[in-house]
Amino acid sequence: MVLCAATACGSERQRLRVSLTAETHHPRASHNPAVQWGYCVRVTTSTGNSVASTIQLRFLSGRTVLRDAGTVSLKKGYDRWCGSIGGEASLMNVLPQGKKLVFQAVVRAKGVTVKRNWPIVVHG
Repeated sequence: MVLCAATACGSERQRLRVSLTAETHHPRASHNPAVQWGYCVRVTTSTGNSVASTIQLRFLSGRTVLRDAGTVSLKKGYDRWCGSIGGEASLMNVLPQGKKLVFQAVVRAKGVTVKRNWPIVVHG
């Protein structure tokens, strides 16, 4: 027989499914507002339902954070965030070109943190 405290049973953390996709692994640095690099982050529970979450986006070189690309909050009912980076004030313009980097989404929801990486090499 197994006895449970009220906080120990039935409060198992739900697993999250997180995917990060982008147009390409070779975004362009440009001062032209028309040059954009699109990406999407999808967040659901293991059963496929939407969940309120916070998505932190950043660029890394190895484990070192080079630039923070922003933070987005998704309300329950929304399972996807799609955005783009580019233009005259683009973060791509300050990242090292020709070097292997990582675009990373750090998703926090229901007490769980999940990281997803998208390898990139920025070109001019």
